[in-house]
Order: sequence, then structure tokens, then C-alpha cells
Amino acid sequence: MKWNWLPSMCTLGNLGLGSVSLLFTIQERYNLALLMILLAAICDVMDGLLARILNCTSDFGKQLDSLADIISFGLAPTFLILLYRLENMQWLGPVAAIAFLICGALRLARFNLSAPSKGFTGMPITAAGVILSMIALVDERMKPELVIAVMGLLSLLMVSRIPFPSFKKFVNRK
Repeated sequence: MKWNWLPSMCTLGNLGLGSVSLLFTIQERYNLALLMILLAAICDVMDGLLARILNCTSDFGKQLDSLADIISFGLAPTFLILLYRLENMQWLGPVAAIAFLICGALRLARFNLSAPSKGFTGMPITAAGVILSMIALVDERMKPELVIAVMGLLSLLMVSRIPFPSFKKFVNRK
């Protein structure tokens, strides 16, 4: 039986969960919004893992994954931060959110054009989005200015040339 469709289903799960996170954020259900982002991250790990195990990696899957990631780990975390933690920051919060999204998109585009490797160049958007989302709810005493500084740092790490490890080396059937 062919299971080549399974990685794409995980990617679509990632996209769906990221979209639901946006809805929960709009409804001011911030804990559920965070939970959806965390579940999307599990789906994101699973899609690549399954594609390697099943030996069915594809350019289509890579592109679909990036589209899902910009929603689940770019847009959803920035909305969560903006509406929950930076609602009173006037123009600085939206500027930081837009910068995060732009850097995330640049990171994903660079990844899609890069040759397969054992690691990542720049922080993956999944990690940056999860970290950003976690700081929204973990420490509610964190000052908005510090949240913006963390957003800026994560943005820079995504577009940096700093190598980040990947778990791909542990599961590579090629």
C-alpha cells in the first residue's frame, strides 16, 4: 500500500492548526491559540520525518510546507503577540510583527532554493514562531519592549547565516 499522501496530510494539518490558532487569537482564547501553534509544530516535524521515512520527498511537498509554515509560525504567532501582548504598543508592535513575517518569508524562500543539507542556515521559522508564541503566555510580566526585542532577535536569527542543527540526519533513508 502506498502512503505517499501521508506527509502532505501532516502539512495540511499544520496549515489547518495555524489557521485555527488565528481564529482563537481573534476570539481572545490565547491559550488555545498557543496550543494550536504547538500542535502545528508537531505536524511540521512529522511531515518531513514521514517524507524521509517513506522516501517520498518532493518539490511540491517542500513548497506546500513553506506555505503552511508562514501561516502557522509566521502569521499566527505575530497575531498572538500583537493582540495579547503588544496591543498598546501603537506603531512599534505592528512594525516588529511585519519584520518578523518578512524575515520568516525570506528564510523559507532561501530554504526552498538551497540544496539539501544536514542542517539549517538561519533559525527555522518553526522554532522562531514557537519561541515567539511561548513568550506570549509563559511570562506575562515580560515588558512589551522586551517582547519586541525578542521578536527582533528571532527575526535576525531567521535571516542570519548562523548554522542550526537539524534532526534530518537521524532519519535519512536515501
